[in-house]
Amino acid sequence: MEPRFTLFVVAAPGVEHVVAEEVEELADRPVEAVPGGVRLKGTLVDAAGLVLWCRTGGRVLVELGEVPAASLQELRARARALPWSQVLHPGQPFTVKATLRDARYKRADAAAENVQRAIQDATRGRHHRGRLPQVEVRARVAGRTATLSVDAGGGLLHRRGYRKATAKAPLRENLAAAILRAAGWRPGVPLVDPMCGSGTFSIEAALWAADRAPGLERRPPIVDAPAFPGSAWGALLQEAKRSIRPVEGVFLASDRDRGALTAARSNAERAEVAAAITFAQRAVTDPIPSPPTGPGLVVLNPPYGKRVAENVRLAGLYHAAGRALAAQLPGWRVAALSPDRALAGRLVPGGEPLLEFSNGGIPVLLQVGELKP
Repeated sequence: MEPRFTLFVVAAPGVEHVVAEEVEELADRPVEAVPGGVRLKGTLVDAAGLVLWCRTGGRVLVELGEVPAASLQELRARARALPWSQVLHPGQPFTVKATLRDARYKRADAAAENVQRAIQDATRGRHHRGRLPQVEVRARVAGRTATLSVDAGGGLLHRRGYRKATAKAPLRENLAAAILRAAGWRPGVPLVDPMCGSGTFSIEAALWAADRAPGLERRPPIVDAPAFPGSAWGALLQEAKRSIRPVEGVFLASDRDRGALTAARSNAERAEVAAAITFAQRAVTDPIPSPPTGPGLVVLNPPYGKRVAENVRLAGLYHAAGRALAAQLPGWRVAALSPDRALAGRLVPGGEPLLEFSNGGIPVLLQVGELKP
């Protein structure tokens, strides 16, 4: 039988329940939403499948164990006893990143060095022939306990590979996917993004509608682990490629900035969904030619400032945008990011805040409501 581990899907603080909903659907088993992510039991193949398919998560970690770590010496000794030979070959390159919270020792680099030596001791043997990927090991020390994990995906999952061109204040791809899911969008529902910037909302929605796995262009380091079944990754990829279907639905992406539209089109072409999205250069208050029948979802990531005074100046834009959209798309749902409820209320009158998280270091909320003329 394949060994089972605790898997941890990292989530942006504030969106854990959205990630939990998706992971539970993908894994088809109960999961636990905790601060900073989602925890579940699974195999290395399950971890690779989450790297391949999870749209809303930030990373997928495979936890090797939780060990006593009151001192650096205890950390090293206890870490050495974990099953590193199941996830690392002798001589395979790896790095260790350590974080400390309320630990009795204060230097994270010293903790990382002791974990590194423990792993080297535990994986001694004849080196694997051929080139192996570098693996990132994470050591999270809290008080007298350390949790030791490996990064199954080899980095941040929002890096899908299509977004080479960016506009101002780009939203991470996994956060865009989480916002769409939280706002109730599903494939088949018309989508209008009138401040599209780099096009992330429309592209993520079109990829979802195509049932195209977000990690299709990524080879997770975990698939080269000693305990990973040899043919499993190929089978996962074949199944993912067979699932891709033509994109159906309405996706309208517009922006007043010509450079933003150019970036959005380029990104959509790399994602292979450009033909499914209608791009147009126009301001959010401009009429939409032949508005689509709905109801559907309007999603916006409007500009917002770092200071209260900047947001006061934006109030007029939010109000005008809300009135223009309500006149053209009455009865549609609207989901908008904003830095505070007062500003959100001008764009989504009577809306409800669904999420609160940080975007680019700025606390924002997702307000969702209905457009009423």
